[in-house]
Amino acid sequence: MITAVALVPAASAVAGTTNGDKEALVAAKEYLSTQAFSLKGLIAQLDSPYGGQFTVAQATYGAEHTGANWDKEALDSAKEYLSSQAFSLKGLIAQLDSPDGGQFTVAQANYGVDRTGANWDKEAYLAAKEYLSSQAFSLNGLIAQLDSPYGGQFTVAQATYGAHKAY
Repeated sequence: MITAVALVPAASAVAGTTNGDKEALVAAKEYLSTQAFSLKGLIAQLDSPYGGQFTVAQATYGAEHTGANWDKEALDSAKEYLSSQAFSLKGLIAQLDSPDGGQFTVAQANYGVDRTGANWDKEAYLAAKEYLSSQAFSLNGLIAQLDSPYGGQFTVAQATYGAHKAY
């Protein structure tokens, strides 16, 4: 008696992955090798018409299967932001957590920011210099801008230090 045996490719049948899923995973790993991303940010990049142009399902598969440590990605992203602009602790957490910024979870943003080793007094000074390079401020106005929830979001002590040093 002869028995029929069906041959099925193991990877796609068992895991349900498609070639698109696999390509999205390759693209996700390539993106992570050059820039820090959150899970949501990476999915958005992979799905973007200006990025990978994968379907949301493929982008999600790719991002979720990279093996990325999202806390480390948040730390790397926080360092990237600090290398180009001055931030307060609160401001950097807000940037990392923002839907228009890093799109990290609040916990991931806190993890990353807490481990940057940033000197927040120095960041306040750099922010004060940035403000003064583009507009005129009185000393008290600069402190208020640095401390404002709509401005630098520094503590009063940090804002005072930064403004006095930059002024």
